[in-house]
Parts: sequence; structure tokens; C-alpha cells
Amino acid sequence: MDKYDPSVRPVENSSQPLLVTFGVSLHHIIDVEEKDQLLTTNCWITQIWTDHHLRWNISDFDGISVIRIPYERVWKPDIILYNNADPNYRSAVINTNVIVKYTGEVTWLSHGIYVSVCDINVEQFPFDIQLCTMKWASWTYDGFQLDIQKQFDAGDTTNYQTNGEFDLVSFDAIKHNQYYSCCVEPYPDITYVIKLRRRPMFYVFNLILPCLLINGIALLVFYVPSESGEKVTLGISALLSMTVFLMTIRDTLPPTEKTPLISLYYGVSTCLVSFSASLSVVTLNISYRGVRGQPVPAVIRELVLQRLARMLCINFDTDSPKLDSMVTTGGGVQVNPRTGSRLKAEVNCEGSAPTSSPRFSRHNHNHLTPGRITGDVVSMGCIGACPRCVCCGCTIREATTRHEQRVAANERMERANLEWKQVAVVADRALLAVFVLVTTLATGAILLPQLKNLHVGNTPLKHPA
Repeated sequence: MDKYDPSVRPVENSSQPLLVTFGVSLHHIIDVEEKDQLLTTNCWITQIWTDHHLRWNISDFDGISVIRIPYERVWKPDIILYNNADPNYRSAVINTNVIVKYTGEVTWLSHGIYVSVCDINVEQFPFDIQLCTMKWASWTYDGFQLDIQKQFDAGDTTNYQTNGEFDLVSFDAIKHNQYYSCCVEPYPDITYVIKLRRRPMFYVFNLILPCLLINGIALLVFYVPSESGEKVTLGISALLSMTVFLMTIRDTLPPTEKTPLISLYYGVSTCLVSFSASLSVVTLNISYRGVRGQPVPAVIRELVLQRLARMLCINFDTDSPKLDSMVTTGGGVQVNPRTGSRLKAEVNCEGSAPTSSPRFSRHNHNHLTPGRITGDVVSMGCIGACPRCVCCGCTIREATTRHEQRVAANERMERANLEWKQVAVVADRALLAVFVLVTTLATGAILLPQLKNLHVGNTPLKHPA
């Protein structure tokens, strides 16, 4: 090899291209960086060509048919990784000795850690399938000087070690003849397409399942009683939890124009949780609307408390205490139907009611109804004979009227407050049913079509023959 020049292309006819057989054996997928869109692989490279300057007769060298010499002493094709993203590309490649046969066939087996650019498609994340390419071609020789051909129809995966995050679906090899604007000559290349399918169970348990649970907790906003004062607090807590998980996704994926599937799901869930927290404020306002004594409109009472409540299987006790007049039992005893108090009207004709009577002092004289008092006075013959009895009867009648008006006003306010609370309960149950339906439909529409990509095990590949 004294006269051998490693810088000269070893062909017998300089007008003919040198044929180089190129093959890649994928040993391990080290990392897929979604945010930086990089693929790191451990590959074994095989390059085979014929160097007519390195031929010898076996009989002249004691039967030696194969020798191994340092790679820098022979000519080598400058085939490199075009979509390389490693600034230390040369140092990452381990250059070994070349194997030379007596026929002039040169085999160069090299090994390296290659970092290549990979266009990450996160639209279906975490049920995504990625297509990463590794383009190999000569940097200085065109197709008229160096031709490259595939060693196998597909990449070699015989020694492939499985990756914990991705399944290797296929490893295809495609040859192209590329034309560039600088030159008219073709530049052949071999592009290896690595098809990867993500194993989504990690993200299902750490991102999707918590989101489902948060959605379920957010639905309980409509089941918490308004008197507890925790409806809005529960909704805001669920919204904050959803935001924390959404920030985790943002730090993982690249900022592309395509919206990832999991981001879409979290966005829809965040909107639903926000709406539920907002509507819980509305139902709280409805629940406490009766405090101001405003009655429930007849239309709302008919639609909500009767029709909608019946549709939701909600039954309310509609019996409410009614303010009636005093009823008189036998013996002249008057009974208030609301309080059950009894009082026997005792007046005399000498001008005043017997306030000193023990029976009179034990009972509130306000329980006497005006009609009953007047009747008693008339029946006892006091009218006209005793003006003071008439004055006493009028005073008791006015006091009783004011008392009954206050009782009636309190009854109306209590009834209005109760009805508004019932309206709020029906509204909560209706919103609970609506949000359960919407959440179920949204979850099914987004996640169910991706169940076909839910694989747990690794898919075996067919190794090249």
C-alpha cells in the first residue's frame, strides 16, 4: 500500500460511478425529545464497496484472504446523516478498522449515537404515532461519481432493544434521487423511516385519569347544599387542579400550531369546570333570593317546581301552614289553628275585661278574633249599656288584627324563602344531569376513538432476511 492514495476514488473507469452498499442496523432508541423535536438513536452502520487497488493473490500471501487495516489508510465514502442535529457529530461516531478481502471488497462497520431532527406530530398525543427519518447520502459526490444502494429492503432490527416509551412499528428504507438548485447532477440518498407508536398508559394514569376524577368532583358542585357555603370553593379548587395539570402538559410538548388531543380534552374539561363553578353562583343567588321576601313567579313555580321537579323525580311537601280565623270549640274556647292556644272570652258589663282573672292572664289576648269578641260583647248585652266594653273590644280587635298581619307576613316570607330554596334545588339537579351528560359525551367523543391505539405490549417486527 506504499503507492495507495486514500483521497482518490477507487474505480477502474473514472466515468463510472462507484457503487456503495449502505445499511443501518437500529440497536436502540435512546430518547425522543418532543419539545426539541429530536430523535436520539444507537445505530450500527454498514458500508460495502469495491476498491480495485486493494486486490491480491491469496497464493502470494500464504493464503491470507482478509485483512483489517485502520480506516484512515483507505478511501472511504463521505456518507453522512443529512438531518443531523448533534454539534459533536464526529466525536459521536466510533470509526473502526475496515475489513478488506482479497477481491477488493471493503467493508466498514461503524457505530455511533446519532441525534437527528424529527418532525413530532403531537396532534394525537398521547395516542400518537411518530414518523422519524434518517437521511443518509454523500456530501460531495454526486450520482455520477458515487451511487448508493440499500443493503436490505428494510432496516435491520435483529439486535433492537425495546424502548419503554415507544413501540417500534416499522423501520423502512427508501432510496431517492434528489436534485438541488446548485447542481444539475442527481444526489442519491437512502432515507430510513422509523415508525414509532407511543405507549400511552403512563399518560393515561398520570394525566387523563386525574382529569376524569377532577371532572367528577366538579360535578358534585351541584350536589353540595347551598347552606354549606362550599359550592363555589369546590368549583374553584377543581379549576385550579385542572390548571396545574395543564401546565404540566405545556412543559412537555412543543409549541406547535396543532392542538394536542390531551390539551383539547383538558381545555374542554376546564371550560366545563368553569361553567359549573359559575352556575353554582347563580344557584346560590336563587337559593337566597327568598330572604328579601320576593315571591316565586307563577310561571317559574309551574315550570320548575311542578313540571321540571316531576321530571327529575323530586318531590316536595307542598303543605304549608295557612292563616285561618279562630275556631271556637265547645264551651266558648277559641283555638288558634297555627299555635294551638286557647282562650275563653271573658268580659263583663262593667266596662273592662277581667284582666285579673287567672285564665285571662295566662293567655295572650291577641288570640281573640275581632268577630268573636264583638259577638261576645253583643250577646252579653253590653252594647249600649256599657260603652267601656265597646272600647275594650275595639282595642283587642285592633291588636289582634296587627298580630295576624305580622303572622301572615312572616308566613309569606317563610313560604317565599322555602320556594326559592326548592327552585335552587331543582336547578342544581337539572344542571347536574346536564353536566353529567355533556361531560360523558365530550369524554367519549375525544378519547373513545383513540382506544384502537391503546397498546400495552411491544409489536414484533419482521427482521430482514
